[in-house]
Amino acid sequence: MRDKFLKVAWLGITAVLFLSSSVLASHQRPSSTSEESAIRTLMSQWVEAYQHLDAKRLAALEVPDVEIVDRFGELHLPSGRDENEQLWSDSFEIVSRNTAPPTVTIDRIQFLRPDVALAQVSWQFAEGILLVDGERIPPFLQVDTYVVIKSQRVWSVAAHKMQEKKQ
Repeated sequence: MRDKFLKVAWLGITAVLFLSSSVLASHQRPSSTSEESAIRTLMSQWVEAYQHLDAKRLAALEVPDVEIVDRFGELHLPSGRDENEQLWSDSFEIVSRNTAPPTVTIDRIQFLRPDVALAQVSWQFAEGILLVDGERIPPFLQVDTYVVIKSQRVWSVAAHKMQEKKQ
C-alpha cells in the first residue's frame, strides 16, 4: 500500500514539475538576441521614416490594420495600407520640413510570445514641432508603446499608443 502511495505521489510531483516548467518556458524570452535585434532595426526604421515625414515608409512598416492611439487619446483604425498612409500624410501635412527631429531612445523590448513583443520608446521634442504656418508646438516628452508582431519572418508594428510624459 505504501509503495502504491509513493508511486502515485511521485507521478503527481513529476506532473506538477513538468507542467510548471512548460508554463515558465512559454513566458521566457527567445533564446537568441537576433529577434530583439530585428525589432530594434524595425523601430529604428520606423523612427527614421517618422523623422523624414515619410508616410509611405511608415505605412509599409505597419500591418495593414494597425491600431493607433494618438497623443490626444484618439483611436485611429485605418482599413488598409492606403488609408494608413493617408492618415500619416494628413498628420505630416501641417508639420514644417524645417522642424528639428526628436531625440529617440528605445527603452525596453519585452517578448510576450516568440512572435509578439512590446517596445517602449521615448521621444524628446526638445525644440517642439514647427508647423507650416510658423506656429510651434512647445517642447515635450512622449513615451510610445508599440505592439510588434512577427509574421512570415518579418516584424511589423501592429499597434502604437502615444502618451505625453509630464515633465
